Amino acid sequence: MNNSRYINDSSKKNKILRIGLADVKWSAKVFIFSIAISFTTAIIAYILMLTFAQPEPVSEAIMNTASAATAKVTVTANHISPFWAIFIFNSIAASFAVIGTGFFIMLHRILISDISMRQKHRLYASSSILFEKLMMPMFRMLTTITSILDRDFSSLDRSMEEKKGTLWQYCGYGKNEYRDFAFMLPYTVPLMILIVNGCLVGILLAFFTFNGALTGFHLFGLQGTAIGLMYNVTYFFVAIVPHGIIEIPALLIAAAIGYRFAYLQSHEVIGKELFSGNEIQSLKEDAGYTYTMAKDYILSGYTWKMLCCIILTLLVAAYIETYITLEIVDRMMVVLDNILETFLT
Repeated sequence: MNNSRYINDSSKKNKILRIGLADVKWSAKVFIFSIAISFTTAIIAYILMLTFAQPEPVSEAIMNTASAATAKVTVTANHISPFWAIFIFNSIAASFAVIGTGFFIMLHRILISDISMRQKHRLYASSSILFEKLMMPMFRMLTTITSILDRDFSSLDRSMEEKKGTLWQYCGYGKNEYRDFAFMLPYTVPLMILIVNGCLVGILLAFFTFNGALTGFHLFGLQGTAIGLMYNVTYFFVAIVPHGIIEIPALLIAAAIGYRFAYLQSHEVIGKELFSGNEIQSLKEDAGYTYTMAKDYILSGYTWKMLCCIILTLLVAAYIETYITLEIVDRMMVVLDNILETFLT
C-alpha cells in the first residue's frame, strides 16, 4: 500500500510544500532543546573548571568560549561593516536550511555510484567496509535520535536480509541500514542549522550567567552572586531581544521549510519502498526519483518566495542589531546601573 504524501501533479507541489504550525513547532522544540543542552553542558564545564582550577584561568576559559561562539561574525566584521557581516552569515544559514536540504538528497546518486564501483575494485571495497563498520556506533546513535524525532521511522521494513551474493556484500552496511540512512538524510540540514544556532545561544547565555555570578561573588561576596547573575542575564536578553524577535523566528521558519521537505522525502522511503532492491539498476532508479523530488523542491516558486521573504526579514534584523540594539542596551543598562547603585548603597 502506498502511504506516500508526495504528489507528482505540478499544480499541487507548492501546496504540499507549504509549512504549517506543526513544522514551526518542530523547529522551535529542536532549537530550545539545543539551547538547554549547550547551556547545561557549559555551566557544568565552568563549575568543574572552577572546582579544579584558579579563578583567573576559569575567567579566561569563559571569555575564550564566548569569543569562539561569535568568531565568524567578528572576523568578517574586520573586512566589511558589522551590518553586512551579520546579514551575510544569517542569510547563509537560512539559505542552507532551505535550499541545502534539497541538495543533500542528491547524495544518493553519488553513494549508489560508489556501491556500483566497489564490485570492480575489491581493495577499495575492503577499505570502505572497514571505515563504515567503524562508523556504525555513530550511525546507531543517529537512528536513536531519528526515532525520537519521527516515530514513523520504526515503520521501515527491517526484515531479515541476505548480503551474500548481492551488491550489499561490498558494503559495511546492509540494505536495511541504507534505507535507515535514506530516511534520516533529509533531516540532516535543518537539524544542523537549529542545533548550531541553539548551541551558540546556549553557550553565550551560560557565559553571561556564570561570569555574572562569579564577578558578583568576587565583588560583594555570597549575596553578590545573585546580583551579578541577574545583572548579566538582563544584559544578555536586552542585547538579544530587539533584533532576536525578528531574526530567530526567521531562522526557525527557514528550518521549518527544510523540515517540511525532509518529512515528505523521508516518508517516500516508506511509501514508495525506496532503496529496497538488491540490483544496482533498481537503486539508481530510486536515487533518480529522490533527485527529481529534490529538484522540484529547489525550483519551487513557494521555496524561493519564502526564502526571499526570510532574507529580507534578516536584513531588517541585521539593521536593528547593528544600529538600534546597542542604543537600547546602553539606555537600559544605565537604568539598571542606577537601580543597582541604589540597592547597594
